[in-house]
Amino acid sequence: MRTALTIKLACFCGLIGLTLGSNPTIDATQLNTTRTIRDGVFTTAQASLGQELFEANCARCHGEDLLGANARPLAGDAFIRDWGGLTLDQFYERVRNMPPGAPSSLADTDYLHIITYVLQVNEFPPGVEELALHALSDINVEGEGGPGEVPDFSLVQVVGCLSQAPEGDWLLTNASSPIRTRDPSASSGDSLMETMNTVLGTNSYRLMYVFPEPSAYNGHRVETKGFLIRGPQDALNVTVVASLEQRCALPAGF
Repeated sequence: MRTALTIKLACFCGLIGLTLGSNPTIDATQLNTTRTIRDGVFTTAQASLGQELFEANCARCHGEDLLGANARPLAGDAFIRDWGGLTLDQFYERVRNMPPGAPSSLADTDYLHIITYVLQVNEFPPGVEELALHALSDINVEGEGGPGEVPDFSLVQVVGCLSQAPEGDWLLTNASSPIRTRDPSASSGDSLMETMNTVLGTNSYRLMYVFPEPSAYNGHRVETKGFLIRGPQDALNVTVVASLEQRCALPAGF
């Protein structure tokens, strides 16, 4: 049976409002999607409806220009920094939890139209087909330069080989590239199947605030989630360590 250690966060709690949710992990470099928000995924008519809804329900906090009067900006560099590498359904779920004090108080299609207006303000091109709810999970959020590097302090998922350094630090070696996620817990269901198939890489991370100690997983191939801290030695402020296999077999060529 697969087991996991749930880690208590020691810091970065202030980031949780932005990064946590119930959505599956999304990999900016491993997406099985063929479309991005640059591919004309909404219509101008949808965006016009979205503008009316935004001005009535969202502008007081996010500003009429979407640059954030009393809440996080939804336009400019901040939009890609917050949402790049994720899929549009994750942005939708976040918007659907608004406004404060009255989440999900609008119709699902109203929230959908608001999203299209946000895309229009960010100068993503309209298309000929309306954006549909069922298509959101197949559309990646990225700017002209692609999804970009995963930002510092993002909640990420990494798969690698767990080991303990002589001085006692826990390390993740031969690790995959960091994948942005909005779920701090161990993967399950379809997400677990995708995680099991993750190819190891050449990255290494020092694991911070790992409690309880993952001694039982020493030498295992593990899934680790945590907040990414870039530096001379990249680190993860860990939320969970979960064993995938009892040994960490490297593919040919490593």
